Amino acid sequence: MEILPHVIEATHVFLAPERRDNVPLYWKWANDREVTRLTKGYGRAPSLEAMEASYDKAVSLDDSRQFGVHLISTGDLIGRCALKNLNLIAGRGEASILIGDEKYRGHGYGTEAMRLLCIVGFDMLELHTIYLTVLACNPRAIASYRKLGFKDAGCLREASARDGKRIDILYMDLLREDLVRDAGSAT
Repeated sequence: MEILPHVIEATHVFLAPERRDNVPLYWKWANDREVTRLTKGYGRAPSLEAMEASYDKAVSLDDSRQFGVHLISTGDLIGRCALKNLNLIAGRGEASILIGDEKYRGHGYGTEAMRLLCIVGFDMLELHTIYLTVLACNPRAIASYRKLGFKDAGCLREASARDGKRIDILYMDLLREDLVRDAGSAT
């Protein structure tokens, strides 16, 4: 098993800096219909070259911190998460997360990884507010974010489409004091 740097870890997952050699797996996830159905990537079908170019651009920017989500037990990469659109002066950033492999969804790994990401934002980057967007048709993600302390902050009505239906995009935000920091459980 390759030894990866652990930026931060919990009971079941750890966050490590993203690496370019992970891009082919990210590309696979970005072209998985079931993955993208619940994300803003729906219908994009990016090429591997486009994903590599996007990665190369992102690593040169100072307004994002991107991490791979890995299992502590094996080191396997199961997802990715990021704090982007960082404004360190105002103390805010936008969170995103994706658990790419279906067999790891619905077991609490995403909640645990998002908690770690928020701890990075609040404790290491000294953010005051972390916000995110989520499609209203993704109730598992919404429940996970609420479990961590995220609050509803707004709604763009019918701002997206899935399977021939208009879908709301929800905004949620989290203040440092709102974060539920206990480990919870992943199985």
